[in-house]
Amino acid sequence: MKLELPDSISSPQDLNGLLLEVHEYSRWLSHNAVKEEAGAEASPQPAISDSARAVISSWHGKKSPSVKTLDKLIEALEDFRGSASKMVITLAAPPGPKIKADLVGWCRKNLSEDVLVDFDFDANLLGGMVVRWGSHIHDWSFRRQILENRYSFPEVLRNV
Repeated sequence: MKLELPDSISSPQDLNGLLLEVHEYSRWLSHNAVKEEAGAEASPQPAISDSARAVISSWHGKKSPSVKTLDKLIEALEDFRGSASKMVITLAAPPGPKIKADLVGWCRKNLSEDVLVDFDFDANLLGGMVVRWGSHIHDWSFRRQILENRYSFPEVLRNV
């Protein structure tokens, strides 16, 4: 089975949270299996996020999940965490969930399916973004453009 993360799981921290939720769900499933065998009343299902629910259901397909399939999912998530390339996108303001999901979706579609994206913000950028991926830094910020054109900038302002 191929692991497909939703775009809402973008950063290493999001992935760690997802792993914790899947662990908790697996533990609950295991405990309930033992309770059912003993004839005891089942405990209520733990609350998990929509992202965790989507990952679990995409992993096991249409059948109901078992502890064994969840253990394999946990193993796949831990392997993904260890092998995924990491990118940091710095924006001029904190991005909202839609912008994050759009940027992560674009990165996973066009750059690498197994990329984890962290988001930072720095108001000094004034706009645009700075992207760090591996040892590369790509600066498309307004601040850099203004500083590069600092001698022609006053002329542009005079003509406005």
